[in-house]
Amino acid sequence: MDRAALGFDHLTRFWLGSAPARGVVARLDESLGRALAEHDYPAPVKALLRQLAAAALLLASNLKQPAAIVIQAQGEGPAPLLCVEATHTLSCRAYASVKSDGPLPSGGDLLDWVAGSGSGRLVFTIDPERGQMYQGIVALEHASVARLLESYLSNSQQTDTRLWLREDGETLEAALLERLPVDSKDAEAALARWQAAEANMERAFADPFMPFPYTEWLEMVFPNETVQAQTPSAVRFACPCSIERVLGALRLVGLEELMPLAEAQGGVETRCEFCGRRYRVEKAQLLALFHDERVDGKHPPGTSTLQ
Repeated sequence: MDRAALGFDHLTRFWLGSAPARGVVARLDESLGRALAEHDYPAPVKALLRQLAAAALLLASNLKQPAAIVIQAQGEGPAPLLCVEATHTLSCRAYASVKSDGPLPSGGDLLDWVAGSGSGRLVFTIDPERGQMYQGIVALEHASVARLLESYLSNSQQTDTRLWLREDGETLEAALLERLPVDSKDAEAALARWQAAEANMERAFADPFMPFPYTEWLEMVFPNETVQAQTPSAVRFACPCSIERVLGALRLVGLEELMPLAEAQGGVETRCEFCGRRYRVEKAQLLALFHDERVDGKHPPGTSTLQ
């Protein structure tokens, strides 16, 4: 059986027949490897990024419109910024800022690396292609990625939400379970069924990692439930950076700030922090950009790139 059939780099949404719950499971491998391939981060930072990216993908699978979910952990520690992005098409990318000086933590949790000896915060953003952006900010109060996001989601959505994350080498398995509302007259029985489903998933993640196809795995996890699972969807690394986005960013910086660099180097070079792709905008193209001109009458200025 090939790796895709076993659920690697695929995500599956499911519903339980009698328990008031729905969930998502994913087994991520090469997709996260590609997302981090251009970065030489410390191993604990890579692990935290994998966990955040997996959580973002689970949440992105529930988006009702074209949008991206961005999760940032910000603080004053050795890695003051961890940033991941996942889209409704189940693409993901990740980036971290790691200080080059100072001692590195012996541990590997969020508080050690992001907050350090100070404080930190989690910034959760839903950025739709159309419509208003939503953003929530909470204190970085948990060392665990799973516990931090569980707390945030349960409070923001006003319903119980559980998140499990576990690693086996470079592979990360993730599961999200959400409690669904029920009629008040069935509340007591529904609570018991929810708690049973929650306990079943807890036991599954306490067991050794076993890569069965999720159609089989979910039946083993919930032996007393009728599980309705969607067809698995592929997860991949993708970076939407482009010369057009670079030009938009340069407009925000302003010509006055950019011209000294362009004069000295003949142009401006920049690098995508997510995928490592390099772009170069020549001096003449930069001037044309700020004069709202076209270099050849057809293409926007700055179409040359450095790979």
